[in-house]
Amino acid sequence: MNCDQIRRAGTGRAVLMAVLAVMGLAVPAVMAGTVPPVTEKVPVICATCECLGTVPFDVDCTTTELREVPDLSVNNFTFPWELDFANNIIYEVPQLPLLHNLLSLSFKRNHVRKIADGAFMNLPDLKDLSFQFNNLTEESLLEDVFKGNYNSTYPEPLPLEKLDLSYNNIRSLRRNALRHLPFLKHLFLSHNPIEDITWNMAAAITELHSLEELDLSQTGLNRLPSHFLADLTKLRVLTLAGNQFTSVPSEVQYAHTLVHLNLNANPIVTVMAGDFQEGLSTLQVLEMSAMPALRNVGVNAFTSLRGLQVLKMSDNPQLSVIDRKAFRVTQDDDLALQQIHIQNNNLMVLEEELLPWLALTYVDIQNNPWNCDCNFRWVAETLLPDLEAKNPQTTLSILCAEPIADRANRVADLLGRAHTFECGAPRPFVSEEGHYGVLIVSSIVVGVLLLFTGTLVFTYVLFRRTRTRQMFGDSVKYRRAYNDDVDTMNQTVHS
Repeated sequence: MNCDQIRRAGTGRAVLMAVLAVMGLAVPAVMAGTVPPVTEKVPVICATCECLGTVPFDVDCTTTELREVPDLSVNNFTFPWELDFANNIIYEVPQLPLLHNLLSLSFKRNHVRKIADGAFMNLPDLKDLSFQFNNLTEESLLEDVFKGNYNSTYPEPLPLEKLDLSYNNIRSLRRNALRHLPFLKHLFLSHNPIEDITWNMAAAITELHSLEELDLSQTGLNRLPSHFLADLTKLRVLTLAGNQFTSVPSEVQYAHTLVHLNLNANPIVTVMAGDFQEGLSTLQVLEMSAMPALRNVGVNAFTSLRGLQVLKMSDNPQLSVIDRKAFRVTQDDDLALQQIHIQNNNLMVLEEELLPWLALTYVDIQNNPWNCDCNFRWVAETLLPDLEAKNPQTTLSILCAEPIADRANRVADLLGRAHTFECGAPRPFVSEEGHYGVLIVSSIVVGVLLLFTGTLVFTYVLFRRTRTRQMFGDSVKYRRAYNDDVDTMNQTVHS
């Protein structure tokens, strides 16, 4: 036995005695500070792994260079415990022996490619199973991998509630891959090269009728299958961040119980009326941050989201317009919004009509290139004091970008100097610092096109004239010698 094993064994024995003492099972000698011969009661796994006296009891087998799952058949805990095999070199998970009270099992950061049929059927209390950062594929997740302890009289499916398969090599799932998980509530498939959800994969996921959370972030998706979410009648959280959606996927309207939708880091360009439909009336949290192409939010963009309480729309470098009627509600509806996060965008104007700002509990508008003219006065005089009273940390980086004289100044500092926030006379065209760049470029393009067209027309006309002369020669005009003919006729008559 090497030093590390001795250390782990000693730690395991000490922790076990502490647990036994808490449970009222320790002998008086333990309380007196002496160590009785309890070797036979120390779980064998604690000689290899570190046992920590937490609640639940934690058996930490991480970073122990294990190449296979050790023999667990002689370990039997009478209290809740967790087992962690993270950061090892395990390639295959066999069928595990009967382990009562095991709540959580992790194989994170291994090399697992194969999982035996019924691998977890003898874990009657397992709630959480993690396979993050492995080499799992569609072929690794066969129909009976998650099979429970079925018998001829009474089927006992796995009580698993959370399954993490993120950071693997899964491109699809077989039709019945998840059929033995009727109690699964949380499924994580992020960072897998899925790219498109096949019919079989859609069928496998929609069979999870208890599912409350689905994570499909960073999977290369640009669409969702038709009515994909309709059968997930308990789904509350959907994460589609970091994919290739260029517009809000219309299929989310069928998630009638959805509470939290994450669309961060998708190349969506604009949000307009109809993108969020009436089917999302239960949505409370919407995330649309870190979108590199998002430019504007149009009229009635969020009108149908009557239950929306939190909007996170920050870190969008091109977002410059949020229409004043983006949240417009009917007379019979009240706006439920409580928080709005629009920091680190490219906004220059904040419309006072956009929201009932003083009724919100949290507002963050920091790090935008605000134009501190007369249209911004209401922010300085009305909104800013309210923010300082509720969440003063959100006022530290509200800075002016224009006018030039106020650039990089904090709005709070300007207000302290009795700044007037005036709208000056329009500046000359040439001094608008790029505001007319698009107009100038357009004018140049139109001018070049007109010049090119005129040149073509002129060249064509000249060509036609030259061609006509070549075919028929120069035209000759004749004029009758009228006077000479008359004189000759007179002389003839009178002679």
